[in-house]
Amino acid sequence: MRPSDLRPTDPVGGLIGDPVATIRPTATLREAAEQLAADDIGLLVVVDAAGVRGVISERDVVLAIADNLELSEERVRDSASTDVLKVDENATIRDAAAAMNDAGIRHLAVSRNDVVTGVVSIRDVLAVLLQDMPTA
Repeated sequence: MRPSDLRPTDPVGGLIGDPVATIRPTATLREAAEQLAADDIGLLVVVDAAGVRGVISERDVVLAIADNLELSEERVRDSASTDVLKVDENATIRDAAAAMNDAGIRHLAVSRNDVVTGVVSIRDVLAVLLQDMPTA
């Protein structure tokens, strides 16, 4: 669904469109940066054969650059966040926005039965919240 078809009380799962973008923990940060840029996204879910291992965001890559890390040598597993905040796909868009705000994050994993099924960005959520606001 398009954000314009949704309301803040609708399930956040309605914002999920594309399949979850993933990357291996052994990939380099350069590979992560290239995938983020090519797919025009801000977050990759880090997975291996055992399942989700974390997430790596555009911000994580920028922090690695600021720390003078060599992107072609540094591995995703060493810069990824391993504490993945998830919200159930049936949670409301408003609840997802609150979770993102409380955690200070711009991307949120969405799950079904504790399995990540998608990722929403603050831009996705904000598009729904803003259209529901009265205009001046």
